[in-house]
Amino acid sequence: MNLTIDGVSKVFKERHSEKKALDKLNLEFSTGVYGILGANGSGKTTLMRIIASVMKPTEGTIYLNGRDIASLNHEYRALIGYLPQHVGLYKNFSAEKLLHYIAALKGLSKVDAKEKVDETLELVGLSRERKQKVGKFSGGMKRRIGIAQALLNDPKILIVDEPTAGLDPKERIRFRNLLSKISANRIVLLSTHIVSDIEFIAKEVLILKEGKLIKKESPNHLLSGISQKVWSLTVEEEELEKLQAGNRIGNISRIQEGFQLRIISEDKPHPDAVRVEPNLEDLYLYYFDEEEGTG
Repeated sequence: MNLTIDGVSKVFKERHSEKKALDKLNLEFSTGVYGILGANGSGKTTLMRIIASVMKPTEGTIYLNGRDIASLNHEYRALIGYLPQHVGLYKNFSAEKLLHYIAALKGLSKVDAKEKVDETLELVGLSRERKQKVGKFSGGMKRRIGIAQALLNDPKILIVDEPTAGLDPKERIRFRNLLSKISANRIVLLSTHIVSDIEFIAKEVLILKEGKLIKKESPNHLLSGISQKVWSLTVEEEELEKLQAGNRIGNISRIQEGFQLRIISEDKPHPDAVRVEPNLEDLYLYYFDEEEGTG
């Protein structure tokens, strides 16, 4: 399966101006997990909504196996599973009843719906809670029931937007392991600004900034690109402020000798600084060191 994004742009008209949320993106996806990394306002959610066919691009075309998805229409939508960042759930429905209701909306027969509801509840680890009301679920359980509804139609393209926002570390690990498990024969698109969500499961990471594609490479290739730009340094308190003012600092740890800093810098930031191996948090800071807008 091949999904191609060809020259896709999205412009939102505001009262006295226009805002370009996406700027002529060209992308290609095959089976596996893709992490879409970007700060707020980078265009992640807009891209996900366009791929999910709930929003139309201002210009450009999306192709599935060489066919324009606009011409495929319902045939394309039947292949999509979508978990938006904010999903509305019927709080008085049990998990089981909610999934049966959504299965009916998706056109599954009663026999197929029973099988898929049982299967997806087992997959997301909610079989024991199937009779509980969704309104009493924890945040992590609600995200899991969200992914269950997205999987009911056995989608070939699964789109999840900021799925772990607000979850504790244990639930984040559970969620990303689930996505990795189900990605064998699917295209899984995962947008996030939490780099640990994609560090171990994404075959490629896309970096979006202000609606433009900055990079699309494997995590290892991306990290090799900043391998000479991450430094470790121990300083006393009086030097700390000066270094903070002129550098991108990823981490500050108080130790017995003073403060240990992790600095992202093109050049050696201090005579005593030593190079260290980069991680994806360093990568994020390298590309998104300034506050961006929301949306």
